[in-house]
Amino acid sequence: MATCPSCSHTGLKHTLISETLPVHMCPNCEGLLVSLVAYRRWRETSHPSQEPDQPPTNVSVDDSKDAIACGKCRALMTKYRISADSPNRIDYCASCEDIWLDEGEWNLVEALAGSDHLNTILTQPWQRKIVNESLEKMKRERLKTLLGSDYEKVVELNDWLAGHNSRDVILTYLRRKSH
Repeated sequence: MATCPSCSHTGLKHTLISETLPVHMCPNCEGLLVSLVAYRRWRETSHPSQEPDQPPTNVSVDDSKDAIACGKCRALMTKYRISADSPNRIDYCASCEDIWLDEGEWNLVEALAGSDHLNTILTQPWQRKIVNESLEKMKRERLKTLLGSDYEKVVELNDWLAGHNSRDVILTYLRRKSH
């Protein structure tokens, strides 16, 4: 019998999400234990390909911050970021091939990545993409801080230059004029 990795409640209940995907839900904290084997079968047999919705704004879903142990084998689960726009992470047990989703994270996965991509979140390319998106976001925020109200003008100028046939000539001119 599996125990809840989040609150250690015993007796997870079998239930269905997205109409036909079987999961085990903790009746105490309402987290979900999703078998990747069941998920893959569900995705291949009864779930049409679906692109993610538009990212929700101001979505607040609690996330287990600490390392948690798998409810089946007690091995530490690895945390994987869902997207660069959300601090939430799903927890994965490589031994059991189970994913732990805190309450509300299934909806977050559907909105940010698409339910078709649950296993894709666990890949190195997906995680690298999130790191790169996070770095770009940090760079933009830093530039906004440095430029203040001029930030939008610089973005507009950059966009204009990107498609201009004489981009290199203009940049050379600007560099020379600034010295």
